[in-house]
Amino acid sequence: MTETTSHQNEMQPDIVSVSHWESTSYKGELPAGDRFLMEVVDKREQTGQLFVDVGAEAGDIDDILTASFEISNLPGSRTHTQAMHLHFNDDEMAMTVFKQGGKYILRPETNVTIVPTVLPNGEHAFIVESIDG
Repeated sequence: MTETTSHQNEMQPDIVSVSHWESTSYKGELPAGDRFLMEVVDKREQTGQLFVDVGAEAGDIDDILTASFEISNLPGSRTHTQAMHLHFNDDEMAMTVFKQGGKYILRPETNVTIVPTVLPNGEHAFIVESIDG
């Protein structure tokens, strides 16, 4: 558990250096390679939200994967459900993923496109990007 500072009543971030999940660092077979930092900011008790940031330890400060989790509702619905927000940065959200039974509903934000692509191994995927750049 992270500790709170008594005078600020804010959660201290939990930052851990990690490698590829299948690396020798975790009894896997791949070389450890570049190190990444994972930060978890737990605001569940204050706002009902959990934030996770992941970025290369020696990488570009703007190249961070950020996700936040909360209980929300589908637009136009009053039913509460699990939601995950993917962020481009602190100021711009990319999309929200809502859980609905055994399905996920993906809702891109305004000015966000989702275009198909093919991965190097031939698998199909999608690119989510901001129209604004």
